[in-house]
Amino acid sequence: MKLKNIAIGFLVGVTGGSLIAMLNAPKSGSELQSSLKSSSGNLKTQMDQLKVEANEVKSSFLKTKHESQEVFKTLGDEIKAMISNYQADINPNIERIKGDLENLQNRAEDVQSTFTKN
Repeated sequence: MKLKNIAIGFLVGVTGGSLIAMLNAPKSGSELQSSLKSSSGNLKTQMDQLKVEANEVKSSFLKTKHESQEVFKTLGDEIKAMISNYQADINPNIERIKGDLENLQNRAEDVQSTFTKN
């Protein structure tokens, strides 16, 4: 019995709500349909535009990625060349310093041997 009362109450509520909604609707059925169709057309246009813009962003990103890879490769080659040039520039100085250091060690040994003899 209780289930029957709930079902009747539900049907009365749905029917009353539908009737109130139809009486208070600002547009007729055909006007509402045409409005919905135009809205869906606008939505489709906006979605198409969004797809185009997303593809443009994607292609721009890929182009930037490709260009940056080329720049970094070139930059890496330039850095390697700079390092090898730097090494070529300082190697003679290193060799000269090593020679000077050996001369100082030899002189120190000579001075030390002179003092130990006296």
